[in-house]
Amino acid sequence: MKRRLLDWLVCPACVGARLHLEVEYSSVRTTYTGHWEPGEEVPGGDIGQIEEIETGSLTCQSCSARYPITDGIPRLMAPGSEAGPATGHRWTEFGRAVPEFERNFLDIAAPLLPGDFTGKLVLDAGCGFGRHALFAARYGAEVVAMDNSSEAVASCKQNLGETGRTHIIQADVANPPLRRGIFDLVFSYGVLHHVSHAHDVFKTLGELVTPGGRLSLWVYGPRQGITRVATGALRGAAAAMTPEQLHQFSRLIASGLRIFSHTPYRVLGPIPPFGSILSHLPVHDHHRWPFDVVVADVYDRLRVPVTGYFRGEELERWFAESGYADIRVTRRVANTESFRGIGTRR
Repeated sequence: MKRRLLDWLVCPACVGARLHLEVEYSSVRTTYTGHWEPGEEVPGGDIGQIEEIETGSLTCQSCSARYPITDGIPRLMAPGSEAGPATGHRWTEFGRAVPEFERNFLDIAAPLLPGDFTGKLVLDAGCGFGRHALFAARYGAEVVAMDNSSEAVASCKQNLGETGRTHIIQADVANPPLRRGIFDLVFSYGVLHHVSHAHDVFKTLGELVTPGGRLSLWVYGPRQGITRVATGALRGAAAAMTPEQLHQFSRLIASGLRIFSHTPYRVLGPIPPFGSILSHLPVHDHHRWPFDVVVADVYDRLRVPVTGYFRGEELERWFAESGYADIRVTRRVANTESFRGIGTRR
């Protein structure tokens, strides 16, 4: 944790009370001076070094609630909030998959472009293993990456590595421990369809956006026919499995996808007569992803419950009823139907 993060944190129980930092152990690492504003005082040393608080605690100045800092990550789960389940991406590293992840990020984030992140304070709400936060930071944003899964934030920390202005916290998107109205951009991709009371979470995330800032979302659209039946059956079978059993089951499914979906699409997809037909194969657009990433993606799809699906009209209504301007909701069809939504907070 960097001390700079303390400026934006609040007690998730009191929703507004500031936190007092106590440091048990910290380290100092070299950073690129270009990651910091000219003349900015960097705690822990001269420009070019940054203090990382590895262990310590944050105490609410109002209710005295205490939140630990472990492995450099503040654990700011509100009382009563449940930590997220184990994720198949806990071993995922970016490696050679970065180009594909970047294409995927820009597709989901559309109409946002790299320049829309430059110089902005950004929240990735539901960061997973950090693939979206990475590109936001590379495009020049200062990023707070938040997830309720301890395995997700650990993987996120590993994958963001020495990336400049990035901060990682373990917290619940329904009870974010963050000051209201401070972020230039809040994005939440692939999260709302996994949470209870999604509309309430939508409104809560919107409260974090500064006037003139934007809220950007990506959610699952309705599933129909054989896709819905097959997904339901697989999730039902996975519910009784141990993590180890589910990991092996996910490898089996991923192998089937590689043989019967990814390979045919990769080989024949560019040929016009076949492309439109093969585009209906399940998760065909993951053919560029490393096998272990496909396995982890299958694992998460089966382990993390989907609580609801959304139509574009519903998403647009949420933005309109909350008073957003410049609302844009677009349909995305890759493996299945989903929707992007973005609006500017007045």
